[in-house]
Amino acid sequence: MSQDSQFKAMDSYFHSLLNESVVAEPAPVVQPAPEPAVVTFAEPQGFAEQEKLQALLADVERVSKTEIKTPQKVSPSTLSTPVKVAPPAPPIWKNIETGREFQALFFVVSGVTFAVPLTELGGIHQLSKINTLFGKPDWFAGVMTMRDSQLNVVDTTRWIMPGQVAEQAYEYLVMLGNSQWGLACHQLIGTELLLRDRIQWRSSAGKRPWLAGMVKDKMCALLHVQELLLLLEKGLNIEGC
Repeated sequence: MSQDSQFKAMDSYFHSLLNESVVAEPAPVVQPAPEPAVVTFAEPQGFAEQEKLQALLADVERVSKTEIKTPQKVSPSTLSTPVKVAPPAPPIWKNIETGREFQALFFVVSGVTFAVPLTELGGIHQLSKINTLFGKPDWFAGVMTMRDSQLNVVDTTRWIMPGQVAEQAYEYLVMLGNSQWGLACHQLIGTELLLRDRIQWRSSAGKRPWLAGMVKDKMCALLHVQELLLLLEKGLNIEGC
């Protein structure tokens, strides 16, 4: 890619980045008629004593006839009614945390420069044989074997610019954090010390949660590695497709 076309690609790309829950009455109980009880008094009782006895018997009868309520029947439809559970709230987007100064690696993909904090860099490999897999997105270049590990290679041009193809072969694989994902790139620029106040930080995820901010004096994108990995694991490109 010529310098002029690279500049145009970068200019167009970064402009797009910067503008963006009856109780029923009981049936009478029929009891067998009690046999007449014979009450024998030791002494003849007076009228007052008989009156007390009648009151006591009436009280016993009243207690024995205390109403017993039957339990209310529950409708089967009430038991089968599903309980509505509110869906969990989406996680709150949080930008990367760095010190006042931090080191970052700069690399180029089809004329566009990216930076990744060294604390989020999993390593750098020279690209070798890539084994393609069927049923994967077009930006998934394939798998590269490295020391018994299977590394997932991202065709970064297709990922960041859907519909476009890299005009030259990739040279390196920039690994992301402790994952098995790596971004294929054309050129490594090197590492550099960055100052927080020289970066235009993003305060919300917007449409590009993978973008932590822009390095002002270099006009390049600073990657939010953890958010980028979430997209890759879901099989989504830069546009969430």
